[in-house]
Amino acid sequence: MKASVIVPAYKCEETLPRTLRSLEAAAEGLDVEIIVSEDPDGNGLPWARNRGMERAAGEVVFFCDADDTVESGFFRRPLEEFERTGADFCVFQYARSPLKRDYSLEGNERIREAFLPAFMGLSFDDVRRWNAGGNLFEKREPGSVWRFAYKRDLLERNAVRFNEKLRIFEDASFICETALHAEKVVCIRENLYNYAVNPNGITATVMNTRRHWDYKLDILEERKRLAEVGGEGVWRYCEASCVFSALEMLALWRRAGLKFGEFRRDFGRYLSDGAVLDALSKFPLSFRHPLTAAAVTALRVWRALP
Repeated sequence: MKASVIVPAYKCEETLPRTLRSLEAAAEGLDVEIIVSEDPDGNGLPWARNRGMERAAGEVVFFCDADDTVESGFFRRPLEEFERTGADFCVFQYARSPLKRDYSLEGNERIREAFLPAFMGLSFDDVRRWNAGGNLFEKREPGSVWRFAYKRDLLERNAVRFNEKLRIFEDASFICETALHAEKVVCIRENLYNYAVNPNGITATVMNTRRHWDYKLDILEERKRLAEVGGEGVWRYCEASCVFSALEMLALWRRAGLKFGEFRRDFGRYLSDGAVLDALSKFPLSFRHPLTAAAVTALRVWRALP
């Protein structure tokens, strides 16, 4: 089997047939298996994708969501590039989202330097650029797992899987962990995927809810796990995100419906984390962003109080 594509399926009766027709058309003449990973209990995309990966037999793994469609070259173009280059994984564009750079790279260090700033979070270098008048998110890319194709051997050898506790950041984490192990990446600057905006998707159902609050704590642990997997130097790619998450939590807790006691307990636990404390103490402040500077200073004072 040359390739496997995994399609998580949950309450998608109206859109799934169109998605499957699109995949079947793109797979015509190629050795591709289409795996519909049913999720009847709503366990989430990470759970369904992991179950699909358990069934996948292809040398190359693709992902597609059940309300999206693909272009005719979705399988063919990456498979051609894998054959030509021997890459570990492939990144391509999707409609309305051109890639910010050419990610065709060799060498693990170069891959880390390109992919971790794009997908893992914000660094202090990003904040310094922002403080100088630049774009805070200049290097960030949308962290969508379906804009990649992966050699299954790389995923299996390194036990790369989705964190099933998450509904936010799980794609970016999967991409980062793949990059931590890769030695060669190929980039296709063509639109091969058509993303359909879902008004009932994760943004609408999770943002500003208790689950959103809980995910902030889980994402911190996931970033720390990635830093442990990747070793020295990896944590710096998301240090600033720890501080921005703390600021978001200050604004989120009332909207998420937390009682003050719950907020104080969970937020105190977040700020007591050694990595967060270190990031808070080193966060670069600037008069260009007085509200951010005031909030970070207040958190520093709060943590210093007995």
